[in-house]
Amino acid sequence: MVVLLSLLEGLAIYLNMVAHPDNQPGLTIVIVILFAIASGFGVWYRTRVLGTEIS
Repeated sequence: MVVLLSLLEGLAIYLNMVAHPDNQPGLTIVIVILFAIASGFGVWYRTRVLGTEIS
């Protein structure tokens, strides 16, 4: 799960740098923050809602 999210984040940052090279590093910071929020929400959902224990 963590590896998949890291690969997706890296791909999003790479595509952002190719598509919008003039808006760096602002968009990269936004992408990193959004992925951190999504990861945190995913962990919260798995532990609190589904009751899964992550080790």
